[in-house]
Amino acid sequence: MVAEEDRGALGNLEEKIGHLLVRYQELKKEREEFATALDVEREKVTRLERKLELLSQDKEKVKTRIDQLLLQLKGVEI
Repeated sequence: MVAEEDRGALGNLEEKIGHLLVRYQELKKEREEFATALDVEREKVTRLERKLELLSQDKEKVKTRIDQLLLQLKGVEI
């Protein structure tokens, strides 16, 4: 037979294990939520990087066009 003191110790151990398992499940769910949020943020970064690339290309096109116009103006006699 299990002594009363041993039953109390086992009961405490079972309770602690139960709390640990609940906390483990909470942390696991939280981790999954963070992983989902991270994926969303990575998608945003990818879209912003692409947008930045397009804006840089547009900037270069405008710069090239301005340079061409300036060259045309240099060729005009007043």
